[in-house]
Amino acid sequence: MSASAWWKRTTAKLGMGADSGNPGRADAASAMGRRLRRKFILVAMGAVTAVLTLIIAGINIVNYSHVCKMADARLDYILAGKDGIDWTDEPKVDPANGKDAGDSQAGVRTRHFEGMTAESPFDTRYFTVTIDAGQVADVNTARIAAVGAKRAASIAAKLYSKGWVSGFSGNYRYTTDVQDDETTYVFVDCSRELASFYSFLSASVAISCIGWLAVLAIVAGASGTVIRPMVESYSKQKRFITDASHEIKTPLAVIDAANEVQEIESGESEWTQSIHEQVARLTALTERLVFLARMDEGSAGFTMTSIDFSEAVDKAAAPFESVAVARGKRLATSIASGVRAHADAAAVAQVVELLLDNATRYASEGSVIELSLCAASRGQGKGAVELVVSNAVDELPEGDLDRLFDRFYRADVSRSSKTGGSGVGLSVVRAIAEAHGGSASVCGHGNQITFTVRL
Repeated sequence: MSASAWWKRTTAKLGMGADSGNPGRADAASAMGRRLRRKFILVAMGAVTAVLTLIIAGINIVNYSHVCKMADARLDYILAGKDGIDWTDEPKVDPANGKDAGDSQAGVRTRHFEGMTAESPFDTRYFTVTIDAGQVADVNTARIAAVGAKRAASIAAKLYSKGWVSGFSGNYRYTTDVQDDETTYVFVDCSRELASFYSFLSASVAISCIGWLAVLAIVAGASGTVIRPMVESYSKQKRFITDASHEIKTPLAVIDAANEVQEIESGESEWTQSIHEQVARLTALTERLVFLARMDEGSAGFTMTSIDFSEAVDKAAAPFESVAVARGKRLATSIASGVRAHADAAAVAQVVELLLDNATRYASEGSVIELSLCAASRGQGKGAVELVVSNAVDELPEGDLDRLFDRFYRADVSRSSKTGGSGVGLSVVRAIAEAHGGSASVCGHGNQITFTVRL
């Protein structure tokens, strides 16, 4: 075939292969918008829930502490009176004329007890139980009507047997006073205070739930407006990547075809070979960008079947033995036989090729690149199989090695330019792994770097 005829046929094929657009792009953008809305609502409502929980918990903890503090003040007051302290040396003052009201109802010295007022001794309901040598010796229920002597003795005996000396027993706050072998339990009725506390707790929770639902309605209604700029920007970015990639493919194909025509007419040279290499590099980059865009849109189109993972990895790795030798390295494989997994065979091959391409480019001169495949144990995390590629490097990248999976990240830009790296391959590896429900990770020790993919 003549060079001119070959050229016409090639350009005709290029014209027929022009991109007609992506009819599913709008649906993908809509799906992405829904995902972003859900994430936005979840994050916003999670924050609201955390704040409301902290506020409600804080207020009610303070309220409960106040109930306990007031009850303890009354208990201290009762115990102080039990010790025979004179509490009637402050005469009651008649509020009408500010004069001494006499001894008809002597005032009570309560200023030493926080929260106590002159009326506190008269509205405090309590009972006491004295236990001597493990036996109930005395019961005083004169200041309470809700508890009889038998029940009071039973409550105190139960607490005494457990060794409890303070706290709550039902609606009663209690404490103890120990004198030699005699232990006196003092119980204060806190039913009104606890009822008030629980009423406030219920009201605060109910109001918070109503407020939470109101915020949910507002956030759900406003989420579309909030994320719309992000969705539009994201869609434009993906459209640009896809369209630009398709637009680049045509001139690249034309350049490559023209280069081949030049080789047919004038013979191959180092310049035409360089053109082939650069065209191949740009073509691979555009294909990976399009692939990542489709992955983001959820339209990668994987065909998940049960495959012989060992065979797929072995076939994908075989060509890289000569590639490694050509680049001054050596590839050593350890592939367990009979390993099967539910995956896309083409995607698995792409993962192996990208990892080995990365290793052969950046491994130290004369080093050994090790590839291993085995069935992953359940304790190792996600995935049924584990694919590991390890190699020595001249110097490990500084900082977080996980950044190597970021798009267009290159630890050594100057060296990447020389070796032909684009900073996209490892991003594709992680995207494929996660699309299979697995993971991709990297770790370094000394001058050794190891990439692990679990699928």
